[in-house]
Amino acid sequence: MGKHIVFVGAGAVGGYVGAHLARAGEDIALVDPWSEHVDTINRDGMRLGGSQGEHVVRVKAMHIHEVQSFVRKPIDVAIICTKSYDTEWAARMIRQYLKPQGYIVSMQNGVNEERLAGVAGWGKTVGCIVSTISVNCYKPGHISRYQQPGGDHHRVFRVGEVHGRVTARATELAKILGAVDSADVTQNLWGERWTKLTANTITHGMLGATGQDNRVVYVERGYEHRLGIRLAAEAIAVGRAQGYQLGTVLGIQPDDWLGADQGDAAALKTVQDGLSAWMATLLEPSQSSVGRDVARGRRSEIDFTNGLVAEKGAEAGVPAPTHAALTALVRRIDRGELKQDRKNIDGLLPA
Repeated sequence: MGKHIVFVGAGAVGGYVGAHLARAGEDIALVDPWSEHVDTINRDGMRLGGSQGEHVVRVKAMHIHEVQSFVRKPIDVAIICTKSYDTEWAARMIRQYLKPQGYIVSMQNGVNEERLAGVAGWGKTVGCIVSTISVNCYKPGHISRYQQPGGDHHRVFRVGEVHGRVTARATELAKILGAVDSADVTQNLWGERWTKLTANTITHGMLGATGQDNRVVYVERGYEHRLGIRLAAEAIAVGRAQGYQLGTVLGIQPDDWLGADQGDAAALKTVQDGLSAWMATLLEPSQSSVGRDVARGRRSEIDFTNGLVAEKGAEAGVPAPTHAALTALVRRIDRGELKQDRKNIDGLLPA
């Protein structure tokens, strides 16, 4: 029999990946606190759209209070797809229903493996980077993907053990996820995590603070574009200060981001060409997950994206002032003290 896989958090990523796995014949359950979403999925199926076609998938969705039923059907793999600030409670809730050899996976933004390990132990903690899947749960029971599939050109899922070795369970999980899109095992979990974080922080704080979409960073060549380059450069510097081996960020080498920020014309052209190519893989522009959450009046993950870069930079003695400033802005918006506005980011770069 196949693995019993439970997604805790059935929003954009968890719902999309989980439903596609169910479509491929895996034994899947989706657990989510949004009652209308759960009821819609159980009544009408999960409706998936976008770059991988239109599908209606019958998949089991469960309310939070129903997890008690897992005592009769223990879990092989629990995949946490909540917002980062919900990591610990979600892990505590599901940990007690794991099989003896079961484990928990972080499939989230940010870097949450240490939080998971604090609940389940390092031996039951696995990471999975989902690189630029670009999905949006835009209404109950409906999720769309606006990024072209990775296929042979880009590994979307990178499963990694915290100790960096290739294991049977990581290899098996990568094979399972391959039914959704390209997947592999990485021996560089921490570097992959920081690489994705860097890509996210180029737009998360800025779009959260302004309400704009990613065209102002990727396509247009104005202030937001320069600000995005500065954010990438700061995040890369902080990642390297922690000893991480970073990969390409949105398909662009880290040194090119640093060179562009320092005024190197050739590096700037490489970054601009790379961003244009990256934007061409999207079916539509995006506000980023932080921008969407702010627009919907939800608490954002800013403390776990741009805020994490600022925090780790301070610890490493490599300041990331642009990340810190954007984090402070979005926190104010989260609290209702400030509204999204393009003027919010004025003055973050020297004139």
